[in-house]
Amino acid sequence: MRKFLLAAIALVASVALYAQQPTPFNGQIVAPNGKGMKAQLSIKGTDLAANADKQGRFGFTSLNADDILEIKCNKQVREVKVEGRQSMRIIWGEEGVEVSEDPQLVSEGNDWVKRREYLNDMSKIMGVDLRRSGAHSLISALRARVPSLEIDDQGRVIIHRGSVQKSSGGIGDRAPINFNALIVVDGQEIQSLNDISLFDVGMIKILDEAPLYGFRGVNGVIEITSEASLKKQ
Repeated sequence: MRKFLLAAIALVASVALYAQQPTPFNGQIVAPNGKGMKAQLSIKGTDLAANADKQGRFGFTSLNADDILEIKCNKQVREVKVEGRQSMRIIWGEEGVEVSEDPQLVSEGNDWVKRREYLNDMSKIMGVDLRRSGAHSLISALRARVPSLEIDDQGRVIIHRGSVQKSSGGIGDRAPINFNALIVVDGQEIQSLNDISLFDVGMIKILDEAPLYGFRGVNGVIEITSEASLKKQ
């Protein structure tokens, strides 16, 4: 009986958690003839970016009503305001864009694209560059290089999904992540950045999405290749 009650409580909790998840933001960029267009997108003022595939499909976990998308397409850069839309179909013309909301894109949910946003400019950092900063520890070097990383004194890391954070926690808000990222050195998990010397680091990748690590990587991964391993590659 007790096992049944615990299972029922877990089920109710999981359903409640699922219900609180924001609806993913789906979009598509097409030419006036309806053909999809590849593009690079970023949320202005944040480190978040996404790519549109050859069908023009792109997606973000969520967007806020006042977000602005910077879009690079056909050697042009244009800004498009979200303005509260829950989806976005963009017709990319020579002189400008036409933007509309499409309920069909919303209905596609998470299946619309294989990959959503990623961290725009911090995916790869070389150890030699960190050492040039003059820092004496890996933590201080990373804090200076990547301000949107939150690293506590115990060496645990939180990867924020962008430098602009909303704290209300409502639907569509990018609330700060409160779970530690996985830290891996040469394929082996470690508990803290304090466990590795700055002078042993060959390369660091900061991964917002890490399917390779399964459930362990859902809060992001700090993937470190040691200097010794990097030289063997």
